[in-house]
Order: sequence, then C-alpha cells, then structure tokens
Amino acid sequence: MYIFFSLLAGCLVILCISINGRLAIKVGLIQAGITNYLVGLICSIVYFIITSNGLPIDFLYSSIPFYYFLGGVVGSVIMLLNSIIINNLSAVYVTVLVFIGQLSIGVFIDYLQAGDLPVGKVIGGMLILAGLIVYIKGGKGQT
Repeated sequence: MYIFFSLLAGCLVILCISINGRLAIKVGLIQAGITNYLVGLICSIVYFIITSNGLPIDFLYSSIPFYYFLGGVVGSVIMLLNSIIINNLSAVYVTVLVFIGQLSIGVFIDYLQAGDLPVGKVIGGMLILAGLIVYIKGGKGQT
C-alpha cells in the first residue's frame, strides 16, 4: 500500500507542478504561490475539522524547535522554482531532474542518519542516474 501511495504522490507532484506553472503564467509567480498555499491552507483546515474530533491546535505552543517550521519556507521555494522551470522545460525533463535532486539528497540524508553509506545504495543510485541520463539523451533529435 505504501508503494502505491508513493507512486501516487510522485504523480501528484508533477501534476501540481504543471498546474502551478500554468497558473503562474496567468496570474504571476508570487500570486500563483499565494493561491497555491491559500487553497492548501483551506483544504488543511477542512481536513483538520473533519478528522480532529474537536482537538485544539496546540502545536504552536509546544516545544517544537523553530527549524521544524522551515518546511513551509522550503515548500514555497520549491513551488516557485517548479513554476519557473515547468514553463521552460518539458514535464518529462522536470520529472527526471527533480528525481535526480531527490535521489541525491535522499542518499545524503540516509548517510547523515545512519552514519554510513552502503555500497549497494551508491551503486543503485549511480545506475538510476545513468539510466536517467540515457533517457534524457535518447530523446534528443527524435520526433
């Protein structure tokens, strides 16, 4: 089930990038970002109301380190960058390049958390990267 959810999330990321890129063309980059996060906030509030059973929102008053809230900042930067690049590169190239970035940071985070880097992960990552490069180069000049 988690594999299916991962595949669905991957599809939705690219769909979201495409929609936000088109919105940025129509209303501007910053307005598209505000619209994206405002609609997301409304959906989150509705979801919270449906699932919370009346529980209060107390996370702002707990001892959560401030840097845990930087995910929203990073998400905004990601949305802005994707809205710029999706209108200048094909969706396939954006997907491949975003995946290469995700793969790289994923290996780095695994290294930081585990303290070691298994050779199998390095070789697997390099094989995926090589395959993606072949995929990108294979599409050039073909109609």
